[in-house]
Amino acid sequence: MILLKKVFAVILLIGITVLLCMIPFLYHAASRHMIAKIRYFDGSMDTIRITGYSPVGGSIWLQAEDGHIAVVGANNVIIVEDDEY
Repeated sequence: MILLKKVFAVILLIGITVLLCMIPFLYHAASRHMIAKIRYFDGSMDTIRITGYSPVGGSIWLQAEDGHIAVVGANNVIIVEDDEY
């Protein structure tokens, strides 16, 4: 009986940990039209429409409208909300 309680406690802790790890993805889900302006090392810039973003370490995870995922350095991206999408 004690072993069953320990197994249940471990499963519960794993579930809570997974939920806490998912919060950044849920919190930064784009509910509005968003654009990411990306600056490259050569000074050029690119603009992509995104559906979501999330910080990952020192980088930003971007999900484009077409489903592609890009990971860009946090200092090299500006996320802008666009009303005239």
